[in-house]
Amino acid sequence: MCSVLGWSKVRSVTNRAFLLANGNERGRDGYGFWVDGEVYRGLGEISLSHKNKIMRGNNVVGNFRATPTTEAESRLETLQPYDGIVHNGMIANDKQYGDFPIDSMVLPLIFEHKDFKYIELNLNKIKGSYALAYFYRNDLIMACNYKPIYYTPYEGSLMFASTPDMLMDDSIPVEPYSAIKYNGSILKKSIPRRQTNKVIVAASSGLDSTAVAYQLKSEGYEVTLGHFTYGCLAEERETDRIKKISNHGGFNLVFIEMPKVMKGTITSGTYHQDKIAGTEYAMDWVSGRNLLMLSILTAWAESNDYGYIAFGGNLEESGAYPDNEQEFGRRFNNILPYATQNGVKIELIQPVANLMKHEIVKMGNENEVPWELTWSCYSNKKEHCNNCAPCFMRKTAFKRNGLTDPVFA
Repeated sequence: MCSVLGWSKVRSVTNRAFLLANGNERGRDGYGFWVDGEVYRGLGEISLSHKNKIMRGNNVVGNFRATPTTEAESRLETLQPYDGIVHNGMIANDKQYGDFPIDSMVLPLIFEHKDFKYIELNLNKIKGSYALAYFYRNDLIMACNYKPIYYTPYEGSLMFASTPDMLMDDSIPVEPYSAIKYNGSILKKSIPRRQTNKVIVAASSGLDSTAVAYQLKSEGYEVTLGHFTYGCLAEERETDRIKKISNHGGFNLVFIEMPKVMKGTITSGTYHQDKIAGTEYAMDWVSGRNLLMLSILTAWAESNDYGYIAFGGNLEESGAYPDNEQEFGRRFNNILPYATQNGVKIELIQPVANLMKHEIVKMGNENEVPWELTWSCYSNKKEHCNNCAPCFMRKTAFKRNGLTDPVFA
């Protein structure tokens, strides 16, 4: 689509020139700038005379246009800004407000009141996508849903653009579904999205995910267990135990078959059986497992109107497994606003991401988790093998709580 860009009180000529030189990364059909109340427009590349006037501006918002196939080719009189507003995105309900050749031309009607206190009310009138910016008096106001805006704050000034590559210095993304007011300091406001209190947990039947399910139930969530089948050696044991856990906890249960693209020692049966050594590095690994599981849970959650997904990534195993590290979950959460439909909010919850195994056992005991029903072992034996890394870790975790693990009793 388009680029939006500009600055408030930035003194650096170098930074201004860099932004103007790189601002057309997302649009080269035309440009328009609001500069301290004056407007400059042009087709194609920015003219030297306009560039000189823009460079001298104190408060500036601009747009480089990329013409979508649904609209007529750009003409000078139809270029942004519209009443000082620049916009990147597509407004699907523009005909509700009038018959305009460019959908963004309805924005002055939507933003009849530009004061920041009306920003949520105004944005809720838009059906579609947006990253927009304008000045109201001396306030720079920016807002976006899933369309990007990045900004670089300086002492007493700020620059913004649609991508970090347009900005000369390190930048910060405007949070998806939020608005910012800047006038020497930054005021942020979140834009609400649709989200239910239902959560689906990636539930293996093991210690961690079972503790997560009971913890979330205790917090008032409506919990569903999502059990993945992917050909691991213990699949039959896990399937039997997850059904029992579901019945015990009163959880809904769904089985999800994984695509046959993953391989590892847990599927081949070549997992390590030397207890402690298997806990210190990711010797037993299934390729892309947590990434695929969380991605599939996201799709399932959106399809079934769930607001949350959860898994048992924990501090203990983060020392060996990258996809158990809390940062993995945090970064996965960061992509979710761009992976779901506009206005839909799904979040990843990591209730045990900062807990060691013995702490997970303690938390589970407080929630009366039926440990005797859980299955952690990599083997397909009738009882836990007591040799693999999960067996060693859970047995030790109970011991540190002064307890005997019931699966080894």
